[in-house]
Amino acid sequence: MGKSPVKGRYPLSRRIDPSEFVQKSLDLHLFFLRIMKEHSFFLEAAFVPKNRDLIQRADQFRLAFQGLLEKAVDLADGNVSRVVLKSGEVVTDKTVPAERQTQFLTGIPFDTALTRRELALQPGLGDPDLEEKVQKFNERVIEETMALVELKTEILQGMLNCTLFTFNYPLLIEHIRREALFYIEHLKRLQRRIALDPGEEIRQEKVFWDRIMAEHSLFIAHLLDPTERALIETADDFARRFFQLETRAQQVKKAKLLQELIKEEIRATREIRDFKDTADRLILRCKVRSIIIPLLADHVLREANHFLALLTGENKRLFQEG
Repeated sequence: MGKSPVKGRYPLSRRIDPSEFVQKSLDLHLFFLRIMKEHSFFLEAAFVPKNRDLIQRADQFRLAFQGLLEKAVDLADGNVSRVVLKSGEVVTDKTVPAERQTQFLTGIPFDTALTRRELALQPGLGDPDLEEKVQKFNERVIEETMALVELKTEILQGMLNCTLFTFNYPLLIEHIRREALFYIEHLKRLQRRIALDPGEEIRQEKVFWDRIMAEHSLFIAHLLDPTERALIETADDFARRFFQLETRAQQVKKAKLLQELIKEEIRATREIRDFKDTADRLILRCKVRSIIIPLLADHVLREANHFLALLTGENKRLFQEG
């Protein structure tokens, strides 16, 4: 078996057992299925009346991912990690208010009862007896997510060819398309029962989420009202910072350098998480001039919480081993 890029310290990959397969799959679904559902909503809400067909297709995906999330929640109770449930990546204390306010503003319905069910989930080791059921569920999710990727690709091509108008930026479509493909990649690896070497896995996660955090910052800066100069400058600063961290993560090869970079990354991610948390609260209270829908503010906060949970978990492991 090959060696890790981080000094060959870990084997390239290992097999995971049925219990870990179940837990890791459901952990991933609780985070990403809600993200996919909301991507579908962001697409739906941004089309103009001419594109009624695209509105309907996006709405069908929103409902499909809501149904998949409901199934994941059914499977998850007692079978997901405590860290994921406590991280704020599944739901936050502001998700239900954000859904209610977004429904009021757009007329598109949200199932807040499902969100409250997620808040009540209990952790536990994955039940190995669920292995086959989760395997089949993962295949359903991969198929549906690939179909959503195809829609996102179609929309992006139409925008770049100037044959389609939407109020979403082309970069946002590229951004949410990349997230869907990243989700699929994780699921396919789980289906093969493969876990990457920890050092290589966190490096890949870092490179991916650094870029996501940087692009979030750009979106925030460009969706704020021009009069919100201080918030725009802060968002621009975060964009520059995370693009720099992404470049450094791509270049790191040694475990010691990776550990040092993760510590710096944790500081940056905590700061952007706090910035997003404040923005989420202010948008809900109508205290910021912007065209940021409340659910988008909560969405990007959950993604920052997810990244921070990955980083702090890896930092703890490196500290214990170092």
